[in-house]
Amino acid sequence: MIKFKIFFDIEKEEQWLNQMLSQGLVCTNINSAGFYTFKHTTDLEQVIRIDYQQDLRKKEQPNYKQLHEDFGWRPLKEKSYDGTYYWLKRKDGNDELFSDNDSYIAKYKRLMQHASHWALLSFLLLMILYANDGFESFFSIKAAYYTPGLWNKEGLVFLFAFLFETPFALMRFIPPWLFLATCGMYVVVYYRYRKSIQQLL
Repeated sequence: MIKFKIFFDIEKEEQWLNQMLSQGLVCTNINSAGFYTFKHTTDLEQVIRIDYQQDLRKKEQPNYKQLHEDFGWRPLKEKSYDGTYYWLKRKDGNDELFSDNDSYIAKYKRLMQHASHWALLSFLLLMILYANDGFESFFSIKAAYYTPGLWNKEGLVFLFAFLFETPFALMRFIPPWLFLATCGMYVVVYYRYRKSIQQLL
């Protein structure tokens, strides 16, 4: 079974994966494009945890993986291209990846850095791609229609021209809003992680 989901917050992602596990669906693979592969299981005494280690050097990865495997964790993905690691194990009372507040604080700081980088990247792409036209197509969907004299046409001629160009207009109108929404979501996530750190201090 394959499900598609987009997460900005890995804690929300972790909760969802464990919720699916409680329903008898264990995740077996995660695709960076947002596709999750599940299989049915009768073993509900398992737990999934997610860690983020973007700055982990390649030569340090074997030690990082071995450390977790020594404690019974099994990776759901053999390789991580974005620094996100998914771990699965049977519940044994030691079901957290971290045992002290300092480790959790370090994790949240890594996640804050990740969120701030993506928020900045989304904002920069928005500026680079759409600032030249004064964001006209951002505020007015009419401006996203490029057919000359479209709004002066009438009847079937207008309808045909309008329907023909609408998909292209939407492709011009929607992306800047997606960039803005992505930036906003990562800003929200950044402050959510920051609040988690304050609660641990």
